[in-house]
Amino acid sequence: MIYVYHLAVCLFLILFQTTLLTVFGPTCLYDLLVPLVVYLGVYRLPREALPVLILAGLAMDGISGGVFGVHLSAYLWMYVGVRWAIQFLHAGNAILLPMMVAIAVTFKSIVVAFSAVVVASAPWPVEAVFPVVSGQILWGALTGPLILMALIRGQKAVDQAIKTFGAEKDSLGTS
Repeated sequence: MIYVYHLAVCLFLILFQTTLLTVFGPTCLYDLLVPLVVYLGVYRLPREALPVLILAGLAMDGISGGVFGVHLSAYLWMYVGVRWAIQFLHAGNAILLPMMVAIAVTFKSIVVAFSAVVVASAPWPVEAVFPVVSGQILWGALTGPLILMALIRGQKAVDQAIKTFGAEKDSLGTS
């Protein structure tokens, strides 16, 4: 059940990112799966998070049209980085979570921009990449925590629904 929820959220974020947000241009368009990766790193065990991250990375690599494997490897490195960071930091801190999302958006934007610069047929000046990456970081820092809070509330609702379903099943004597 938990995998279905995470995959549904992942699919929703991918569809929302690829359909509705393309109107605003590349400066505002950051990867909406980054807050999901931070959420999975903070709140979910690797056995729950890694299948979702692998499928999300493969889906984004297929959709992006860029270098295959960039999104997958970035998601896995972000997950490892978040898991490493929560060993030293308080994971539920209201200031720390938005900062982790902003750092993850920065990392993802730089990785994707660097891969685009490396495979480009003509050299790109750094001045052309900086406004796009800085805009993505700004929008990620502003909207990423909202997505993260929605993921936390959604997870609580799913846990409550599973608990209620289990209690109803036990009360019927069908366990």
